[in-house]
Order: sequence, then C-alpha cells, then structure tokens
Amino acid sequence: MNCCVLIPCYNHPTTVAAVAHAAQKYFPVILVDDGSTLPLPELPGCEIIRLAQNSGKGAALRFGFEHALKLGYTHAITMDADGQHFAEDLPKFLTAAQAQPDALVVGVRNFRAAGAPGHRQCSNAVSSFWFWAETGVRLRDTQCGFRCYPLPLAQRLHIKSGRYAFELEFMVRAAWVGTAIVAVPVKCTYEPHQIRHSHFRPIADLAHITTMNIGLVAQSWFVPRSLRAKWSFGAKRSRRETFRELFVEHTDEPTRLAGAVGLGLFCGLAPIWGFQAITCVALAHWLRVNKAIAVVASHISLPPVVPFILFADLQIGHRLFQGEWLRLALADMTWSRAMEYFWETFVGSCLLAVAVGLAGFLSAWIIAQGCRKK
Repeated sequence: MNCCVLIPCYNHPTTVAAVAHAAQKYFPVILVDDGSTLPLPELPGCEIIRLAQNSGKGAALRFGFEHALKLGYTHAITMDADGQHFAEDLPKFLTAAQAQPDALVVGVRNFRAAGAPGHRQCSNAVSSFWFWAETGVRLRDTQCGFRCYPLPLAQRLHIKSGRYAFELEFMVRAAWVGTAIVAVPVKCTYEPHQIRHSHFRPIADLAHITTMNIGLVAQSWFVPRSLRAKWSFGAKRSRRETFRELFVEHTDEPTRLAGAVGLGLFCGLAPIWGFQAITCVALAHWLRVNKAIAVVASHISLPPVVPFILFADLQIGHRLFQGEWLRLALADMTWSRAMEYFWETFVGSCLLAVAVGLAGFLSAWIIAQGCRKK
C-alpha cells in the first residue's frame, strides 16, 4: 500500500496550513486548489495542484485521484481544509485499509460530543436514511469528508454527480459493486468560523442531492443489482442484455423463482385495486425475489378478465358468509345489499388471491425443480 492525504481546498487560507502540516506527520500531502480567489499560504513539502476555476468538491476530488494515481499511490485519505478533522485519526484509516485494501473506509463522527448544530445532524440523518434505502447498508454518518478511497476503485467507478453529491453517489455505487463500507470513529470540531465559511449552498446543493437520491432510489428498486453494478462501472448494455438481466436476478434457486410467481399472482388478485403493480414491486424488493417476473404474474387481472375475477370473488365470499352460491338479481339491488356484496367480494378476493398465489408458487417450484435436475 502506498497512501497519501488528499485535501480539496477552496478559499481556506487561514486553516489549510495547519491541516496540511498536521497530516504531513503521517503521510505525503496532495492539496487540490479548487480555483481559490484568496491566496494560499506557503505549504513546504506539499504537492499542490490548481484548477483554473472553481468547479466544486467533486471535480477537485476527481482531479486529485487522477493525480495521485499518476504518482503511484494506491489509496487516498481525504480531509477537509477547514480544520474539522484531526490528523491523529489518520492511523485508524491506514489500519482499516490494510485489513481490507479494497474497502471504502468512512469516518463516522460523534455529533453530540462535537457540538454539531442541529441542522447538520438533521441533514446527516436524512442522508443516512437515503443511503440505507438505496443500498440496504446502515451507516450512522454518510456526510463525513474524512475517508480512505482505494484509487483503483475511484478510477473505475462512473460518478455523474458533482460538488457535494459526488461523495454520496460514490459511496452508493461502491456498495452496489460489492465494495465493503468500513466505518471508523473519528473526532471532529465545529467552530463558528468553520460553519460560517462553509461553501455548501443550502438551496442549489440540497436540490441537486435530492434529485440524485431520487434517481438512485428508483434504480435500487427497479434495476437488478448486477445491472446497477455494470452501469456503475460505465458499461453500456444492449436492450436484449438489459431485458435478460431483469428476468435473471434472484432466480438462482427454485424457491425464489417460485416466490416471484406466487407473489405476483397474489398481488394481481388481492383487493388492492389500482395499486397491484407498485405493491408487487415493493414486496418483491423487500422479499428479494425477481421484480420483473412478479410484475408479469400480477397482470393476471387484465381488463378483459377483471369482470370474471370479481364475479368469482363475490361467489366465494357469498358462499363463505351465506353457505350457498349467489344468484345475482340486479332488479332487487339495494344500498345495504350492495354493501354486503362489497364485503363479500373483498373477503372472497383475499381468499382467491391466497389460493391462486399458493397454487402458482407450488406449480412454479415443481417446474423449476424439474428443469434444474435436467
């Protein structure tokens, strides 16, 4: 391993020198000047690279990663230039990276001990929720800029977002491609001048991050993980390959394949009219069964078939409550009788959905098991 410290900097002339000098006690330091309009202090021993104009933290990190790779480094530990992080924590990242060289090591702050403002804690909690929704990984701090990046991974991952959203998308896509996310407790400080000189734009950056998270959540729900991993590495897939990936995910075992069929049939017949598809996708995502197969099976309730399904629901419910099959006479229909028929239809629909779902599960399992043996 060959590790360096990477410090993106934009107009932090009063704090960056102390950060760089403290980090130099442990690793070589590369400072990326992101088009600062204020002159930087003298930083002897530091590698300084400059961007012609301010392009945001994401661009500074990209440029820094590329430069570090050219210099032969394998890992880059990023620190903020405002003095929030403590260089004494750098050995923790080295230890974690040596134990798992391919992992993304992320600093986790103790907000209460550091006296972080309430809006910072709230923002981090929301970000952590989005990260969990997108990856299924629980991480208490997803906004800390104190991290150790494996540079080969940084070179391969295809990150579209810029500015502060870059770090969040990087972490999500790293999890999607199977990279371990290792949390390391770190100290931090929130001095008034640090908060005052933050370059985070509350409206523009928050809108950018929110839009990015909506897109990533949609991908995590509707796109198979294998396809998300390939997209994260910038691979382009044909429509035929994409279609195949949609129907292959979670079909390695007969039970999971049959579960997708049974779930789809259940949702297609259950009394959740108008919400069958979205409910089916949500349950398939939660149960880790193939979404495409489940959605196709849920289309058992096609419009031409719906009247027959509803009639069967009503007959089953009436038989359960009244002990006989219904002889429907529309001329004798009253409001109270219509309500009785509604609840009978509702109950009958639940029973039919369970019965057909179980029958579909067993049939699909038997077929899949037979095909697997052959």
